Amino acid sequence: MQAVVDDKITAHLAGRPVFIHSLDAFLNSGSIGRVIITYRDETQLTRLRALLAENPLPACPIEFVPGGESRQASVLAALIACAGHQGLVHIHDGARPLITPEAIRKVRDKAIETGAAILAGRSADTVKIARVDSPAVETSPDRGLVWTAETPQIFRTQTVLKAYQKVTELGRKVTDDSSAVECVGQEVSLVENPSVNLKLTRPADFVLAEAILKSR
Repeated sequence: MQAVVDDKITAHLAGRPVFIHSLDAFLNSGSIGRVIITYRDETQLTRLRALLAENPLPACPIEFVPGGESRQASVLAALIACAGHQGLVHIHDGARPLITPEAIRKVRDKAIETGAAILAGRSADTVKIARVDSPAVETSPDRGLVWTAETPQIFRTQTVLKAYQKVTELGRKVTDDSSAVECVGQEVSLVENPSVNLKLTRPADFVLAEAILKSR
């Protein structure tokens, strides 16, 4: 992605910075009373602050927390910053600008009911599990049981904070928040997302995301 943009979070998409699209959806969902944004370095922090000033959003306290060397470390840093919170925390990838207020509310409603819920999509492809020691196929799970995890992922704050502290102490690596929560025995509910909610990963994703945003 660096061949196209220096920072995909602050790059412009359909006339607005990528992270502003995500933030606007959350602030318009009626679910958010406080925002914590993790940042990479002082250069990115300065850029984030400037873009927030240039793009008015619904009023809400916004705080910045230094991130870590991995997504896992960054999420833990943000969770520590809201350690005293007793409600639900919404965790979202800033590089998913297509999220909608409706989808956020659906996941939140399920999290209120069960304590943990994530937005996810049913797999349209047959999935292959490779062997540990080679790229050969080990098994092919039933596609009907395969989901792809997305964000937001919403949990009781104390549950997910405890989960992240535990996996960190054990030296485990997780690539999404529900994986950490599962480690403390919390069942996680899947909420199907019928809309496109891609994570900007490749240059072509910008073209697709812009077309989708302009069609809404």
